Amino acid sequence: MYIVTNTSKIKLGESHKLVTRFDKEGQIEKMPGFLGLEVMVTDKLKDYDEVTVNTKWEDEASFKHWMDSDAFKQAHSYKGGRPDYIISNKIDFYDVKIVRQPIVPV
Repeated sequence: MYIVTNTSKIKLGESHKLVTRFDKEGQIEKMPGFLGLEVMVTDKLKDYDEVTVNTKWEDEASFKHWMDSDAFKQAHSYKGGRPDYIISNKIDFYDVKIVRQPIVPV
């Protein structure tokens, strides 16, 4: 599995503006190799909110296919530049080598 973690610092009290972008089905769900998405908000920080978006893929090639797609370009094009509520953004990539199967209750 390949996990992409996008962590954004958001102006204090404005995390909902980024979260609502992910609160609907989009083109990413239709991409081959897409396994899921989770959005986490830390709103207890002193100076800013933090929104972390994890996307999970079967492999790195699936993620790269998404990045090359027109749907990705549309989803990440901001008319007039990056929204002013986003202070900064950091992306990390994880190639997961060990996958444990869920424990089945007896």
